Amino acid sequence: MDSPNQPETDWPHRYAHLAPVDRGLAHIGLRPRWTLYVLTSITLIIAWVWLSFLAAGVAGSAVDLGPGMALWQDLLARLQVNPDQNGFLALVLKLCTPQTIDGIGPGVFLSTLSMWFVMSLAMMLPSAAPMMRTYADIAEVASQKGEKVAPLYVLMMGYLCIWAAFSFAVTLFQLVIVQLGLAADPVLPIHGLLAGFILLLAGAYQFSALKNACLEKCRNPFAILFGRWSPKSSGIFKLGAEQGLFCLGCCWTLMLVMLVVGTMNLAWMAFFTLFAIVEKSGKGKVTSYLSGGILLVWGGILCLASLTTI
Repeated sequence: MDSPNQPETDWPHRYAHLAPVDRGLAHIGLRPRWTLYVLTSITLIIAWVWLSFLAAGVAGSAVDLGPGMALWQDLLARLQVNPDQNGFLALVLKLCTPQTIDGIGPGVFLSTLSMWFVMSLAMMLPSAAPMMRTYADIAEVASQKGEKVAPLYVLMMGYLCIWAAFSFAVTLFQLVIVQLGLAADPVLPIHGLLAGFILLLAGAYQFSALKNACLEKCRNPFAILFGRWSPKSSGIFKLGAEQGLFCLGCCWTLMLVMLVVGTMNLAWMAFFTLFAIVEKSGKGKVTSYLSGGILLVWGGILCLASLTTI
């Protein structure tokens, strides 16, 4: 298959051979900067509304939701809903707030899982714009030649399945450390040596060759999508999953830092969302190395402070 190399000037007429849904998604992806703005805004609004109500639901019992959350106290107070009240908001809080006061059960697991998946979408979905656009370019060329093309949403399903799997794994890990007494509640930040170790791990990983390799794959998805193109939906789903693995390999330790600052910490969630966009849309290793150095110093301080209090 020839490499797609259509000029940007004819973008309104591009993807004429794709299905209407794929054509619309592809046109969104033609302008990566605007795509980042739109997708980031949408996912942040959804995630922030969701997490704001969850944080409000636990604000009465959770003394410390993490650094920076003092700025949100007035908002949380306004959003608090009496769980004994009827109504949609009260129902949302009852179903979604991952409190462990009555023990860990299926409800706590599902609410914590949904919390992590929403955060993953908010932080990582904007970075899927280059992948979506690149796939549409290749699919358009294939369609013009009469070749069979799998829908773009199949690729995105593969990508999102990886982050759903990560959300499942980190939910298990978080509930295990709660059961072990290393954290009081899934919504509260962890402290001590475990927090320091997570920060040291995240900092060291920012300097690793695996991190850099995954970051380059996220920044430049064309080689994988074009080199492993398949007319079958199963093959495209695997391609999406592979791109999801690269994205996960790039950011999984940074996501774990949310355990340290608090999974209900809206301030840090916003910061990491912006950081992921900057890191994946930029070039070089400066951003990764700078963040890695900060995390190493932070983790070292926490570990030393924990050891001196033993």
